[in-house]
Amino acid sequence: MSHSKLSTLFAPRRLGSLVSVCVCLGVMYLGGCGGATSTPPTSNESGGVESAIDALESGMEEGDGAFDHQSYDQLLSEHVNLDAGTVDYSALQQHEEGLEQYLERIADVDLSTLPRDEQLALLINAYNGYTLQLILEHYPDIDSIQDLSEPWSQAQYEVGGHTLSLDQIEREIIRPVYQDPRIHFAVNCAAVDCPYLADFAYKGDKIDEQLESRTEAILSNEQFVQVESEELRYPKVMKWYRSDFTDDSFQGSASNVAEYIASHTRDEVRTFIDEHDGAPPISPLDYDWSLNDAE
Repeated sequence: MSHSKLSTLFAPRRLGSLVSVCVCLGVMYLGGCGGATSTPPTSNESGGVESAIDALESGMEEGDGAFDHQSYDQLLSEHVNLDAGTVDYSALQQHEEGLEQYLERIADVDLSTLPRDEQLALLINAYNGYTLQLILEHYPDIDSIQDLSEPWSQAQYEVGGHTLSLDQIEREIIRPVYQDPRIHFAVNCAAVDCPYLADFAYKGDKIDEQLESRTEAILSNEQFVQVESEELRYPKVMKWYRSDFTDDSFQGSASNVAEYIASHTRDEVRTFIDEHDGAPPISPLDYDWSLNDAE
């Protein structure tokens, strides 16, 4: 996406500008990984997003650096159960200092030194890491991230010196800049029915392989994709962000949601979709916002 297009898309907010952004992306305004919300991010200016995108664009053109995610990778490997889709928040809380130190490095990094894949890995890890930090701030007195007041819209997270909300990281930077629907199976909002948090950190030199692996794992998982009474049941996140999976400008998009699932799912589901010429009856699964806690 060119600098002029990005500058237009993220011009300082005026009345109706949020609607324009949503129309451009083809979705209603969503809070975090999903769920309708009535208010936009509460940052007092859009400058945090604009300046972050300027730095990212510079990195895409000239960046050749790399960011070390090893400490975060170790925390995830020790406290995330990938098979169950849960986080041992109680144990992670005992290592919260390590998470904070990693996020301090995220806050201080010069985004203009990082090339595209390093940027995308860092932004996904930032979203997930700050979500973990947010849960730990309230744990164990929390049953759902939705118990918190505006968890996605508070502009309080530092990424490369830019103060952003979780929504801004995901919706205003990751989605429009990198245009890859697979990120919806990588960002995690700490809910039971959110695509599982990976037990590893995303890394620039592995990001394509990692995103493909997580997409296939989620869309092959019976919790997220089912055939029920001659109907395809699919993850609600794919309803909330339907256009990301079907817009030609997004990497690997398909003609419809079912076709996208068919390219990443298990054999029995793919066969069902093929038997309906790629357009079976579909409906989203219910969504459980309970905390993805191992306890």
